[in-house]
Amino acid sequence: MYTDFFLKFNTPADADAVLFDEQTNVEGDVVETTKVPKYAAVDIVGTIYKPTGEMIQTDEGEVPEMATIDGWHVNVRHNAEAPELEAYRVFPDTPQRMWF
Repeated sequence: MYTDFFLKFNTPADADAVLFDEQTNVEGDVVETTKVPKYAAVDIVGTIYKPTGEMIQTDEGEVPEMATIDGWHVNVRHNAEAPELEAYRVFPDTPQRMWF
């Protein structure tokens, strides 16, 4: 059974520090570092925008004005307890993206 976590971090670097381990591979003179997820699935949502209620005029016509929601957003699905994620967990009324 999986648990879904909606998470909010201050920056992408903060998220990376919690959600990934770094793996370094050395082949000859080439050193390559990759991020390895600590959890079953990690979906980086990033910046989320919401309508302000105002409309703005563009060359393509009128469109809703959008404002950013603070934070760097990530969804995690994991098959074990993850108490280290609780400090970043949020409970959105209408998630922008979710697992199916």
